[in-house]
Amino acid sequence: MHYEQFFMLQPFFVLAMVIIAALLISQFIRNRRNERTQMIEKGMNPFEGIEMSEFNKLSNLKNGILLLSLGIGLLLGHILVISFESLDGFITYLSTILISGGIGFIISYLLIKRP
Repeated sequence: MHYEQFFMLQPFFVLAMVIIAALLISQFIRNRRNERTQMIEKGMNPFEGIEMSEFNKLSNLKNGILLLSLGIGLLLGHILVISFESLDGFITYLSTILISGGIGFIISYLLIKRP
């Protein structure tokens, strides 16, 4: 495969990755919803032990950390694209945003699960 042909197929690879990620996320959400529905049908409280105000605080913490890390990733991607002209802008932005978003989720998990 020639170098030019590879770059012509690159948008299809990115689209395939986005579709796969969307399918995985939707399956995770569907499974979680089904699990909670089954718990409610059996008379169990899916949020047992957590008050609603505490749940809202944890949710806000997770969302805040995620948005902050995504902003940092976007800024880092912009700095990289400006500094190195040989980098592809779309791939650089996408990768830095996804990496920093993943780091944000890990940080929020560690903060929430801390005893």
